[in-house]
Amino acid sequence: MKMMKKEKKCSWAEIKAVEFLQNALSQGKERINDSDFFCVFNRLFPKITLLSCYRKNFSFKDRLKIKAYMEKPQVRGRLDLSDGNQEILCSLWNVPDMKSKFHSMLTDMASSLICDRETDPLYLRWKEISSFLSLNELEAEILLLFYMFHENLLEDSLRIFEHVHADRILLIEKYTGREKNEVIEALKSSGKLLRYQCLDEDFDPSYRVMKFLDGLSDSALTSDFFSPAEGETLPLDFFSSSVREHCEMLTPLLQSGKPVNILLYGAPGTGKTSFARTLAKENKKMLYSIAQSEVSDRLKSSDYSNGFRFAAIDICDKQVDQKNSIILVDEADNMLSGNESFLSLMFGASPKGDNGQLNDVLDRIGTSTIWITNTPAMALDESSRRRFDYSICFEPLNKTQRLTIWQNNVQKYGLAEHFSDTLLEQCATRYPVSAGGITLVLKNLREMDIPEADFEKTLRRLMKQHCELMNIQMEEDNKIAPSKDYSLDGLNIKGDVPLEMIVGAVRKFQQTDGEDDPDRPRMNLLLSGPPGTGKTEFVKYLGAQLDTKVVVLMGSDLLDKYVGETEKKIKAAFACAEAEKAILFLDEIDGLVQNRERARNNWEVTQVNELLHQMENFNGIMVGATNFLRNLDPAVLRRFTYKLGFDYLDNTGKKIFFERMFKTKLSFGELKRLDAIENLTPGDFRTVRQSLYYLDATSNELRLSSLEQESRIKIERANPESNSGDKKKIGFC
Repeated sequence: MKMMKKEKKCSWAEIKAVEFLQNALSQGKERINDSDFFCVFNRLFPKITLLSCYRKNFSFKDRLKIKAYMEKPQVRGRLDLSDGNQEILCSLWNVPDMKSKFHSMLTDMASSLICDRETDPLYLRWKEISSFLSLNELEAEILLLFYMFHENLLEDSLRIFEHVHADRILLIEKYTGREKNEVIEALKSSGKLLRYQCLDEDFDPSYRVMKFLDGLSDSALTSDFFSPAEGETLPLDFFSSSVREHCEMLTPLLQSGKPVNILLYGAPGTGKTSFARTLAKENKKMLYSIAQSEVSDRLKSSDYSNGFRFAAIDICDKQVDQKNSIILVDEADNMLSGNESFLSLMFGASPKGDNGQLNDVLDRIGTSTIWITNTPAMALDESSRRRFDYSICFEPLNKTQRLTIWQNNVQKYGLAEHFSDTLLEQCATRYPVSAGGITLVLKNLREMDIPEADFEKTLRRLMKQHCELMNIQMEEDNKIAPSKDYSLDGLNIKGDVPLEMIVGAVRKFQQTDGEDDPDRPRMNLLLSGPPGTGKTEFVKYLGAQLDTKVVVLMGSDLLDKYVGETEKKIKAAFACAEAEKAILFLDEIDGLVQNRERARNNWEVTQVNELLHQMENFNGIMVGATNFLRNLDPAVLRRFTYKLGFDYLDNTGKKIFFERMFKTKLSFGELKRLDAIENLTPGDFRTVRQSLYYLDATSNELRLSSLEQESRIKIERANPESNSGDKKKIGFC
């Protein structure tokens, strides 16, 4: 009987499902236990088509053999043509010596299927994503295969064939008809499917791939990897003069036609991203930002891995106009330092980080790229650092820079009528916040309907809350001012120049401009002496007398664990003080500049050299204080214009501080007793006054006793063996 061929129109996915099944069957001869393997044939073919193909490809003699086989005791079954298609096909497949005819039957059935794939939505989206990601034929097939598993277009069974544990790799081998080594290569962590996060580590398709192939995503494919950089572009005038100079240097590099890599690093919130946008606009180039995070199928934001972001750079580089574009890699800390998550290390990332991948990208990318990080430069591998064509270190904003930002943004947001010059100056001084913090507060103020009488109060409240959130110490909480009763009278200073003359000399230095006089002496003061002798109070007094801000840094504040970063912090401290015309006070400077003759490491020498260089070229007032003068490097000592030794109080000084601190007079006997107390400092008088503050009754007797105790403690600490008279000896008699 001749069968009339009747074509059936179906989707392209259904045709691909049949192709995948035929691939799997062409390589397997094992028994199939799970009839669901053939479930797609139930959906695609009416029973009449299956029966027609069955009779065409299996002769009468073949059908008798099938019947005899089915009736064997060990088989205990029969071919029931009234069953569903998948049960019939499963039974036929398991009959020995009938595989070739079975394949012929499936080929006949498949030949009746037709589809217009050029109009099929899934085919078009699959081709688009494959082309966009430059997937090879096998990678594209694997992506489609797992999509079809997920959509139940194919049975994703781990036990398709009897006695074969079919893991995912074996499944792919069978369904695609490829060799195992080809499949393993396509599924490596460095391969496109995993690197572009099309599949996760379990080989399940990602949320973004599913949305795109299902047609549920309206956004362009590019948006998952890169997008035009958003955000307001500030005029170049909004930035400091030094940043504008960098822009002038970068312009010929960016216009040269050669791709360049630019590193912007330094403190967070210092305007690195804003500068990148402005730099692109100034050079008339389109700026594209590499994606940082996604929203997963559970609607939780998650960061992309380093591998994905490196891959996204590759994709962006291929998609954009290289000569007229700039790629922006913001928040690139992990990519530059080679840090990767534990999970990614488990799936093939190098435990030594991504320096090789980073260096490869830096060498190969054809589009100029800006990398932004808060990581110190010295934390980056040297092999990576030397590949950057240009770098800019963004230091924390100084007062002058903050004032400019306040002025520009107040105009920008239409708030000028609320800000006097005095208020702007106060804000720039009081709140050492980033440009982003200033912008955020002013934006909120613009949106709030605030009566003029409450405007300044609201402004201060918003700034205070922002400072607390960012753990920023406001200037008003850290005022450098001497005690109300502080005076130079009574201090025991070793030197020929009185302190009042030193104050006058510093004032004269401030009033003269040294730019036209290269021989003008620098103004570096060294204060040395025991703790509590008044060194820090003198610096506070100096700042108050000169109406000059004092920037206080401990030696330990400038030390950094990364080699070379201490030198940068020293340089930045001097630059900040000079920009703000402030007194730079380095307390406990001995921890920073110990004698180089005792140095054991090269970095101990280089940080002293950097301090010497800064002191030599500083056009401001620098004060160093130490309790251990003998530890300082001789070259550092020579850089100080004035060296003031603060010693323990003499008898005259003790009398002055006693009467000033306690608001009392001493009798002759009390004065003699005070004279006999050794090693007293102004700090001891303050300590005693504070200890007696809440006592109901105080007297000179109690005050003198307390001072004697302070003195005794110092002597015992200096000579611990001198107070051992009452202690029992330990040992044998």
